[in-house]
Amino acid sequence: MSYEGIGFIGLGSMGAPIAERIQGSGAALTVYDIDPANVASFATRGATVAASPKDVADKSEIVFSCLPSTAICLDVALGERGVVHGTKVQTYIDTSTIGLQVARTIADGLAPRIGFLDAPVSGGPPGARAGTLVTMVSGPQADYARALPAFEIMAKSIFYIGQSAGQAQIAKLVNNHLSAAGRIATFEGLVLALKAGLDPKILIDLINVSSGRNYTTTDKVPDAILSGTFKFNGRLAISIKDQTLLKEEADALGVPLWVAPRLLETLKEAADGGYLDQDSMLLIQYMGEQAGIDVRSMMIARQGDAEATE
Repeated sequence: MSYEGIGFIGLGSMGAPIAERIQGSGAALTVYDIDPANVASFATRGATVAASPKDVADKSEIVFSCLPSTAICLDVALGERGVVHGTKVQTYIDTSTIGLQVARTIADGLAPRIGFLDAPVSGGPPGARAGTLVTMVSGPQADYARALPAFEIMAKSIFYIGQSAGQAQIAKLVNNHLSAAGRIATFEGLVLALKAGLDPKILIDLINVSSGRNYTTTDKVPDAILSGTFKFNGRLAISIKDQTLLKEEADALGVPLWVAPRLLETLKEAADGGYLDQDSMLLIQYMGEQAGIDVRSMMIARQGDAEATE
């Protein structure tokens, strides 16, 4: 790579595997996370541990972040100990889903000394670990060209959306909206099928060679629902954040929405039912409860029956 040092801020369920791939490439890596436990393994493998986002930006020409909320993103970028005060950083890249307006605020706050790329990712922690993420990027073309070798380490598919900050955010929000719609519709249909006594595996196999297939039917249901684990590494709160951002951006642009408000309402109903900080796969459990069935118990029992017959 033609630049000296990469920084990474935010080593949670998504950030950690992305940073691991960057470190595995041989790049000199500086990391920061508010939880010391999250940086320990990186330090063991030779990464420099920073004391603040500014400290990361003092040591790295390119700095990535992967953070859980827009408020944290703003503070990391522009706060008292933020990237904006770093002395070495040239390009700052936020991989979080933060929306158009927040992306523009960060870009304006960093300019003109530091170039900003908003580069939200799709593919979840499994994709991050495998290096098969999809990333969509917007911001100055020169900064994109500078950062491209780093993007190629973490992502299989890279799309440059445009030079205006926040354009990639709109692309990501649309993608997440379609993903949420597919997930909720799939769970709704599965609950109906289970209540009617259908075998869920046969139904999913049928759907996956038919017109109803989507990412939830091809990956999430087999891995997280039929297996009985109900884990796909994404909290319901994140889905609510993304759908809320979509609505806010649509309102700001004067675009009417039809499906999105009902999706958000459904997610909030499940959150109020105690699922806010649970894996989003447990949304099907909430839906089942409204239909009078215990989906989790049914799937665990089904898995036990399958193991007994092996």
